[in-house]
Parts: sequence; C-alpha cells; structure tokens
Amino acid sequence: LQFNQRNQTKTMTISQDLFDETILENEECFDLPPLEALRETIDQFCQQLGHSPRQQQVVNGGDLPTIDDDENNDDVVMTLQSIPGDMAHLTLTHPSTPHGQLERENRMNFRNWLSLLDDCVGVDGVVTLPSPPSPTLTSLAADAVGAESEDVTIANNTTAQGSNDKIAEALAQLATKLQSNNQDALPYLIIFQQSSSIYTLMSFLTTIVQPTNNEHTINENAPTKEEVHKLQILRQTANTLISILSSSSKENVKCTALRGDIRDLFIVGLNRLVGLLFRLFVTTTSFGDGAVSPKNVVLDLLKLSISAVRGCEGGKVAFVQSTIDDSFVKVAAKNNNLTLCNTKRGGVQVLFTILSNTTLKVGYNSSWDDESAAMNMMIIEATCQLLTTLCRYDDFRTPSTAGGAGGAAAAGGVSTSSAHDHAMEFHRVGVESLLVKVADGILNDLLLVDGEDTDDGDVNDEEGLAKKELLAAAVLTALRVLAVNDEIIQTMVALGVLPIVTKALRLSVTTNDTNTAIDEEESSTRSNLLRKHRLAAGSLGVIRNLCGNDEIKTNLCLGSSTDHQQVSISSTPSALPHLLRAMQLYPTISPIQEHACGTLAAMALRRPSNARAIIDEGGPRLILTAMKRHEENVSVQRQGALAVRNIVSRLMRDLDGSSGDNVASGNTTVEDARSAIRDRFGELGVEDVLRNIAGRHQGSVDEAYAALRDLGYSVTLTKFSAEDLERGSNISNSNSNVVGRTMMFGEKHNSNFRPVYEQSTGLNNAVDEAVSNFG
Repeated sequence: LQFNQRNQTKTMTISQDLFDETILENEECFDLPPLEALRETIDQFCQQLGHSPRQQQVVNGGDLPTIDDDENNDDVVMTLQSIPGDMAHLTLTHPSTPHGQLERENRMNFRNWLSLLDDCVGVDGVVTLPSPPSPTLTSLAADAVGAESEDVTIANNTTAQGSNDKIAEALAQLATKLQSNNQDALPYLIIFQQSSSIYTLMSFLTTIVQPTNNEHTINENAPTKEEVHKLQILRQTANTLISILSSSSKENVKCTALRGDIRDLFIVGLNRLVGLLFRLFVTTTSFGDGAVSPKNVVLDLLKLSISAVRGCEGGKVAFVQSTIDDSFVKVAAKNNNLTLCNTKRGGVQVLFTILSNTTLKVGYNSSWDDESAAMNMMIIEATCQLLTTLCRYDDFRTPSTAGGAGGAAAAGGVSTSSAHDHAMEFHRVGVESLLVKVADGILNDLLLVDGEDTDDGDVNDEEGLAKKELLAAAVLTALRVLAVNDEIIQTMVALGVLPIVTKALRLSVTTNDTNTAIDEEESSTRSNLLRKHRLAAGSLGVIRNLCGNDEIKTNLCLGSSTDHQQVSISSTPSALPHLLRAMQLYPTISPIQEHACGTLAAMALRRPSNARAIIDEGGPRLILTAMKRHEENVSVQRQGALAVRNIVSRLMRDLDGSSGDNVASGNTTVEDARSAIRDRFGELGVEDVLRNIAGRHQGSVDEAYAALRDLGYSVTLTKFSAEDLERGSNISNSNSNVVGRTMMFGEKHNSNFRPVYEQSTGLNNAVDEAVSNFG
C-alpha cells in the first residue's frame, strides 16, 4: 500500500516480484502453460485493482491487451495498447523468457541507479560526492549503455572524464531512459515518480555550495579538480532534469500527464534554482571559459528553468516570486561590472541581471566560431525563451482523478493566469530597453550580412547565420509577450521598436525570387525561407500586439517615412507590403498566417484609411487563401473572419459618413460603393469560406456570423442538439434536429414582453379579487 499525500488516500501498488511470483504460482499450482499463466495473472491483478479482466474487456470490445508469441515461438511477449496506470510500471512478460529477463534486468538497473543517487544524499539533504575521479567503474547498466549508445547524447558531452564517474554515469542513464523521445519511457517514469527521486535530484542542485561571508566558493583564478568535478555533476543533473520535465507533442498522453505531475513536485526546488542561477552568473565574470565553466552551467540551468515552468502555472509564480539570499546580492555588489535592478522578485532580478550584463559583452558582428561571443548569444536566447514562457499562459491541464494537481487552479494556489502580472513585473525593471537593444544589434548585423545595407559585410557560415536569426526571433517573441497594455507599448515605441520590427519583417521576406513560396519544392531559396520563418513569425507577433494602439497601427499600416528615411525614433516605413509578402511566402505556416490575419484585423479596426489600404494591396485574397489552406486551424479561422469583418464594417460605416471621411464622390452612390466592396470579397468566395469553414468551428462561428452580416448576406445562428451534431448534420440541412435559434443581444424573443414600463390596472384588480375570495 502507498499513501497519496495529495488526496489523502491509500492505493495498492503491485511490485514486479509479486507479479512474477504469482505467474510462477499459477503455472505450478494450476498446471498452466506459460502463456496461460501470464494471462491468468494479468486478469487476477486487473480484478484486484478494480479493472475489468482482460477477457471481459475483450468481450466488451475495448482497446485491450493482446498476447503474441515471438518469431522463434519460444518466448511469450505481451503488448498493451492500453495499460492500466497502476500496472504500467510492470514488465508484463514471463520471467523465464529471454525478452522478460532482459526487461527485468533493465528495470532493476534503473532502480539501482536511483538507489546510487539516493545514497549520496544524507538525511539533512546534504550531497556527498565521491572524490574525483572514481577509482573503479561500476557495471551498472553496461548492457543498456551498449544497446542504446545512440541515445546517450542527452548528456551533451557532460559526463565525467573517461566515463569513470559512476554518479555522472547514473545521471546520464536516467536521462536516456526518461527522455521524451524514448517510446518506452512510461514504466520508467512511473518508477521514478513512485521512488520520489525528484527530491534527490533537487538535492544535487546544491553540489555548488552557496556563498557565505561575502566570499566566492569557487576559486576565481584556478579551479581545483574538485570544483570542476562539482560543475560536471551539476551540469549532468541539469540535463537529467531537463529530460524528465520536458514533454513532447508526439509523446504518450500518460507520459505527458506524469511529467506534469513531476513538474508540480519540482515547484519547491525553483527558489533554489533561481539562487543557483544568480550565484553561478556572478561567478562567470571571473571564471575562465571551458566545457565545465559556470557559463555553460548557467545555460543549462536556464534551459532547465524553461522545462520546469512550461505548462506549470504554479512553477511560473514560484520562479518569479522566489527570493535571493542577501549573501548572493553582496557577492554581486562586490563586482563593479554587474548591473542589478531594484526588485524583491528573485526571478525578475536574475533574468534582468543576466540580460543587462551579457548584452554588454556581445559582439553581434562576431562569427559564431568565436566561442565566447557564441556562448553569450546562446545565454541571451535562453533567457528570452524563459521570459517568454513566464509571461505566457500554457497550463491547460485538468485535475486528475488520481489526485494530481494539474492546471492553474490547483498548482501552487494559483487560480488565474499570471502572465499579465509577470509582464508588468519585468516592465517595472525596464527589461524592454535591454531587449530592444539586443534586437537592434542583431538585426543590423543580419542586414549587413544579407547585403542590404552594405556590400562589404562579413560572410558568416549558414549555420551561424541561422543561429543569429533564431536569437532575433527569441528576442522579438519576448517583446511580444511583454506588450500587454498601452503603457508598455508606448514605452517600446519610445525606445524605437517600430523601425526595428519593420526591419525584421523586411529581412524575413527578402528573397531573390519574387514569386517564390515556401511550399514550392523546386525553389532555390526554399532553405533560406525555412530558416527565416521564425523571424517572420516573431516580428509579426510584435506588430500584432503593437496595433492595439490606434495611432501606432496607422503608423505601421500607412507608414510615416520611407525605407531609407527615418524622421524620428517612432517613425517607420509601412509594414503592410512586407506583411502581405510574408503571407505569400509562408502559406503553409499557420503561426505566420494567424499573426498576419490578426494584425490586419487590428489595423482595420476604427481606421477606414487602413482598411482601404489593405484592400488596395490585395489583402482580402491573402486572408481568404489562408483560411482555405488552414481549414482546421481555429485560430487562423477566427482571425481571418475578424479581419474580413473589421475591413468591411469600417468601410461600410465610412460610406454612411459616420467617420467624417466619405469615399462616395462624383456619380458614385453609396449603394454602388457598398456593392463594389461586397463584390470584391464575393468574387473571392468569401461566403462559402465563412459559412462552411469558419462557421463550423465553435471558436470562430461568432466572427464568421458578424462578417457575413456586415457583408449583407442572410445569416442566422442556429443551435443543434448533441445527437444531431454527432450524426454530422450540415447546418444547411433542413432535416436537422434544430432545437432553437440562438438569440442575439437586443432581439425581441417574446411578443408579450414590453421593453417600456407601463402602468397596468390588471395586477391591482387581480390582488383585489384574491383578497375578496379569501375574506
């Protein structure tokens, strides 16, 4: 029996030894062949755990286990399409078969690795490491290492020297078994969770002792062998935790849920992680470069932080609100080269400190072959990715029936998204100025290399150029998640973000072939476009958020200067041609199409001049093309329908003179102008797209309805029964089981309802009659 602390219940857990003993007992007592004994044992434990027996499940037609003989007909192997969660950690094979013996040996080795790490942690949580290097090489998982040598790349070359360190070897093997691309990770994840080894790995984060008495604990000039050994273990621990906490979209649903529960357990270690990040970054100012320098470990810890808080709202709150010990701050204060910010939020302090001090050392025109410059740029990129994750809500889990936390409502006491609050925390310390500075520097270098501003720029290798573009995209994405209100947007504009994002968008759509698209396989610039699409998505995302301000969106749509003439820091050439060009070049990339349609919708809102410019530049065709190509993407459908609605609605109102800028002139009547707008969209098949594509998604039906209504088409919203929807009835089918029409706000649905109060004697007469009847 195991006690679940979350829901205060006891659950029965079957050990592998008990399972194997039961198989042999059934085989001996009931004289069953191995295959039947295995079947009987599985059915027996299914009943004890409250699941239907395997045979009963087969009768009921469920997604059930099947048992097959192997090719040599001398081994019994059980394959499960759906394993009960409380049996997934077991090896459901016969213990006497070769396959069963190998599986049990691997599971036993895994438990031995966990025990080896547990033995290094004392009852007080202090980690005691063996003196480096270990004199002997343990034989733990020797077979697994040989069989899976291709997968042991997760360690990133951070295992101990000569593979003689058994602690580092155990950490590397855990990473191999638990990484998300391992199809057999589920049983190992269950074993890991049941052993509570996540707390052991948290303890390993303290292998670098925190500073005391305002002194560094790592020698600043010549690191000792023991210090290098600790950094090796710390870096391997970080990589192991990354492999455990990181989920993959292609992974088993059960594995994803387990990793989410483990992330919830790791919340208590985030305060320690923040302090360690700050401590090691201070050390990087004087510690030499190398494979085990603190700078490399800082990069790994930043990646670990991303894995720990992604999809875990409680983790994000814990990271931002963590505190840094005063001794850490004193160490930083001793170093005159460090810039700190005035905040009590440890997570904000550490990210600001890393950004502000790393940007001073980056030479953006340096080649990626320059290891020091490349490391600084990778640290900035990882910091921007972490900041983006902290300011974005992505925890959509629901509380599990097994007592797992899950979701923002149960993780860390958080009941709502903290994305806006975190963006404001970073805004208060001025992170935008650092990000704008980095974006401007890296984009100027990319333009130099691309040959747009000058012809004598350095020629970087394509790999280094791609990495710089990824850095620029990461910085732009961080700016996008920070632009959550008008105050922050105005601050960014004052810092000069408008020409920067326009420059980034222009760079992402620059090709030698004006007719090239990314889905044209024969194109010579296809690889170049594939490399630049993240830059396009990042710049469009920033522009989309900036368009929340009416004045700024007009600036971006119509332009306030030419490409070669910048009047002021807030002036910029029109971004509209480059935006529409991005939609042409990247038709298959849904984030670009979503951001582009959303930007056009924002530009057209309350601005007739912007709406006309969008129509004149051919925007309607590209919007509808995106909606046709991405039929199942609700976000694209919603933003596309919203763009159509805003463009049409604003121009229609403008024809009525509501904005004071009437386009009707000469012999052109208002009705003729209305018809011209409808025909412009009608020729592109807008009605079919809005009715049959956007209109069938719950997330975009309201926008599709509004667009059709403003275009003048006859349209109603209809409610269908659940049974009707299950049969897949079409909305236009007159035989559908219509429950009732969804009423719009302000519609009169009761003929007896009087919207204006009128005095009536009917009520008084009824009261008098009732009184007389009852005396």
